[in-house]
Amino acid sequence: MSLIKLAPLALAIAALPAFAGTPINETRALAADGSVSIENIKGRIIVRTWAQPQVRITGSLGKGAEKLEVDGDGRDLSIEVKYPDHKGNWSWNRNDFEPTTLEITVPQKASLDIESVAADVDVQQMAGRKLDVSSVSGNVVVTASSPGQATVENVSGDITLRITTDSVDVENVSGDINIQGGLSGRVSVETVSGNATVLAKTLSKLQFSSVSGDADLQAALATNGVVTSETVSGTLRLGLPKATSAQLSIETFSGDINSPVGKVDREEYGPGKSLNARLGQGQGKIRLESFSGNVNVELK
Repeated sequence: MSLIKLAPLALAIAALPAFAGTPINETRALAADGSVSIENIKGRIIVRTWAQPQVRITGSLGKGAEKLEVDGDGRDLSIEVKYPDHKGNWSWNRNDFEPTTLEITVPQKASLDIESVAADVDVQQMAGRKLDVSSVSGNVVVTASSPGQATVENVSGDITLRITTDSVDVENVSGDINIQGGLSGRVSVETVSGNATVLAKTLSKLQFSSVSGDADLQAALATNGVVTSETVSGTLRLGLPKATSAQLSIETFSGDINSPVGKVDREEYGPGKSLNARLGQGQGKIRLESFSGNVNVELK
């Protein structure tokens, strides 16, 4: 189910009151490194882990939901809150939709694929090969986890990740993004109007793009590592260790450039500023571009 198709539904049900629902209590067998997909329209998705080769599903099914559908086998399990389609007209009886809370316990090394509309997502202590989360208006929080790779997409909710991994892809529209933990390898962040914070260890690749959101990026750069950033009106702050080795290139149209190294050159005719400098031996590459936002580089 695409985020674009789900967005109108999020607006329709966001203001509905919460009521107690039908209790859920089911258990399914799953391999220690199996996969679990979870889909819930409204409410909460809470995922915890344990050492058992099983998936336990508890919580409450909200009024208006047709049923909880659990399909699959011991390698791949699907958990979905089903609603009456009524020929695809989601506005039908929309006042009957009440929040469903799914509390799911999975093997710690299981992979997760989670989809929600107006449901908050809370994941703790997962260490599976892959973590995928797609949301429209709910907040996404993943803590104390170490997925092999993580992908999180959201529209209007905040994204908070406290994870250890070497591959992260995050996209958001208006919510804030906060990523930190044992990050290494590659981190990619895209946002429109939300602010972003990335606190990483040593990265081989850091990509960031924003329209109006501010960004605070702090990381060490691996040998021959690459940092690229494009912003329109947001302020960009990049913090690096003093021992960083890279070629530094910064360009702005009307924003200011602040850097402890290099000289800011101004265009002879019209707006535009640039800076080119070498940090250390110049092994890596750092390229920062902004239209009207300021770019600040700090060496610590």
